[in-house]
Amino acid sequence: MPRQIKITDELEFRGDAQEAANVKGNFALQRIMREWNYQELALDDTNQYTPYLDGTSSIALASGGITLTTAATDTKTCTQSQGGIWWYPAKNPVVEQTFQIDVITTVAIFAGFNDAVSEASSLLPFGLVTDTLTDTCSNGAGFLFDTRQTLNYFNVVNTKAATEGFTQLASTRVPVAATNLILRTEINSDGDATFIWNGVKVGVKTSAVTSTTPLIPFFGTRNNSDAAHVATLRRVRCWQDA
Repeated sequence: MPRQIKITDELEFRGDAQEAANVKGNFALQRIMREWNYQELALDDTNQYTPYLDGTSSIALASGGITLTTAATDTKTCTQSQGGIWWYPAKNPVVEQTFQIDVITTVAIFAGFNDAVSEASSLLPFGLVTDTLTDTCSNGAGFLFDTRQTLNYFNVVNTKAATEGFTQLASTRVPVAATNLILRTEINSDGDATFIWNGVKVGVKTSAVTSTTPLIPFFGTRNNSDAAHVATLRRVRCWQDA
């Protein structure tokens, strides 16, 4: 069977790519790239990861990722960041996070960039109650789902020097229980943010973050009731210019 190459936004190998080697030769990557698939025997919370476990919340290695479980007490959070590495807006960083959550009721989720490795009790970098956005970070951008909002859809959010903004996405942009979702946040050297949902661009915010403030890949979940929630973070990928 002849091999085929389909050219889209990415180079995709088709045909017998599952059975045969895809590429030959040496690649000189023009971008710095880090990827976390959570296949370690134990998470290195000292050098790579910074979890925040609110109350009896917990993080554990699981099949194909890590599980973040909130305590079964109202407004508890469980967050994880790649807290040992800074990513710089001046170098056009990108973070892509693949995750799923067990149920989508009474819960908040944030995935994107933050300027701190963790937040305090009951807090994610952003929160939405009714139609009011609050933030605890001074610079950050990403995707936010918060069932305390009037309409429970995902939002693209940002804050620049503690001035925040959000745009609610279409009603189709909701998580599906126990189903993987891939969210990508791209920052350019001007501090603009581009937001991509399962490969589809869903928003752009100009001057979204301060271009001189380093950022950290951040994922977190918060319960909005006394029911525990379990999010599974499958993979985190990051790029920036060398």
